[in-house]
Amino acid sequence: MLKQFFHSSASKPAFLFSLLGFTALLILPQVGCLGLVPFEDPVPLVEKHQPDDIPAPLGFELDDESWSYLKFEHAPLPMRTVEVIYWGDRPVSELSDWYQDQMPIHGWEYVSTIDDLGEQQLRYRKGDEYAEILIRRTPDDHGQHYVTRLIVRIGVES
Repeated sequence: MLKQFFHSSASKPAFLFSLLGFTALLILPQVGCLGLVPFEDPVPLVEKHQPDDIPAPLGFELDDESWSYLKFEHAPLPMRTVEVIYWGDRPVSELSDWYQDQMPIHGWEYVSTIDDLGEQQLRYRKGDEYAEILIRRTPDDHGQHYVTRLIVRIGVES
């Protein structure tokens, strides 16, 4: 029966069509989306980078563990991933109010606030990007005093 399938003149066009379709299914995932987005090497990690459009409260210091990453900087759709950490000493509610006043000045639209036992997470949107600001009181490195830790993250909305 298999010999008849390969040698039958009536089924040759159907067999060739099936073979072409099967070959396309094997090749398509390997080709993927090549050519849809211009290829560019990512810009390397930048340590201690303060984004221009995220304000920092007076008296807060940028943490050495902060980082940012900008990918496809010169492409039509630049993408950045940022996490900056600040240390200072101000109440959570005061900083939350301050960010709600400042972020719109820098082009960010307010989305939401989550309050979890005195820790606040503010979320903003600008175009295809989001910004999250996490404000929390935490013990200092020696465990003797409480300080305020700000974590600001920027990413691309999915």
